[in-house]
Amino acid sequence: MAATADSIGEPEDHPPWYPHALVDRPCDPSTFADGLPSSWGRIYGWDYTAAMLSDWWNGEHEGRWGAWPDAITSVDVVSEDRFGLRLHLNGSWVAHLYPFQTGKDVSTLALFEPWANSLANAPLLLPVAGQKNEHGDQLVVFEMHACLSKDEVMGRSHDLVQTAGRVHAALVDHATPNTERRWNERLKSIEDQLKTTTLWRAPHTRHVVGLPATHFSLDGVVAVDDELMLVPRPRPLVDHLMTEHERLPGVSVIAMFEQRLSLVEGFDLPESREGFYRAWGEGVPSSWTSRASLSTANGGVWIWRYEAMLLMLAEARAYGLKKQAKQCDRWLFDVSRIQARLGELRTVHAVRRGGVLAALAAGIVGSGPVQIPFVLGSMGVALAAHFVHQRRMPPPF
Repeated sequence: MAATADSIGEPEDHPPWYPHALVDRPCDPSTFADGLPSSWGRIYGWDYTAAMLSDWWNGEHEGRWGAWPDAITSVDVVSEDRFGLRLHLNGSWVAHLYPFQTGKDVSTLALFEPWANSLANAPLLLPVAGQKNEHGDQLVVFEMHACLSKDEVMGRSHDLVQTAGRVHAALVDHATPNTERRWNERLKSIEDQLKTTTLWRAPHTRHVVGLPATHFSLDGVVAVDDELMLVPRPRPLVDHLMTEHERLPGVSVIAMFEQRLSLVEGFDLPESREGFYRAWGEGVPSSWTSRASLSTANGGVWIWRYEAMLLMLAEARAYGLKKQAKQCDRWLFDVSRIQARLGELRTVHAVRRGGVLAALAAGIVGSGPVQIPFVLGSMGVALAAHFVHQRRMPPPF
């Protein structure tokens, strides 16, 4: 089965949602409920095969919610992707089956009334029904829709991020403050599991805020009257296994889009990357794309590119995607160069700060003929350090 739009890999005999390289056992849905052991933790799922029959849909089952479709007479498998299976029910509904549970993010968007109300006019396709258990969403049902192909999405990349920006803007009232410490702990957890040689932490600015999870993907994009809409996806399995659940900023979603697209077609020039992020920035608060928020010294875009690439490397290892793993490793090799530059700049920043403080101290308590030359000299050092700091700072794009 070919790789999905959200992965780059080789054809394989396993379903695209089954992490065969991580669990090292045949795919047997009857064993999912007991949990599959893996080096990253136990993976819980359910035997979804009963839902392939129309009788199952017409019966009663625990955990159902919403306007459940009735009188189902036909169930057709349309496709499979990294998250699970897509079914057409009576040709009137689309059901997304998630063989492995990774939380209740999709159902919560529809069931938590404040979020649902805020998203009512946003370009987000919310489910009308679903079923869940203690481990998370088992399936959700949407009104009939057809997702765009990979090539169609790639041809409308700016429309894609503008649409994501409109969804993010709708959730601004539900944003939570910067959780810098927990975001950095999340990175450390991923690095530890992957045993990478790279380490990166970021201070972030107060304008980088957490949003309710939507988990967009390149193979979850719908066109309605030529306007794009996004389909919420469950939390990726590797993310669920390796880290605690956290609210992440909108820029993290755009960074994942960018990295996915870059492995397929690349961004030829820095200007094309900048245009990609500016398109998203048109619909979100201006502070999210301010110079300080995007500064590499504060984490900016680079820290989320880094996290996205780590998660894509984890995906490649879990699903046996050798080509994607090599691409991720090559990208991560270059991270050391950026980190070395940031290390130098921390020293330069210390010199800049020291020069300013020395000048202030001399101006306040100094006296005699050396006061003015000392103040001027200290300010000169600070200005020179500032110039070097600005010139050497890795650009966000």
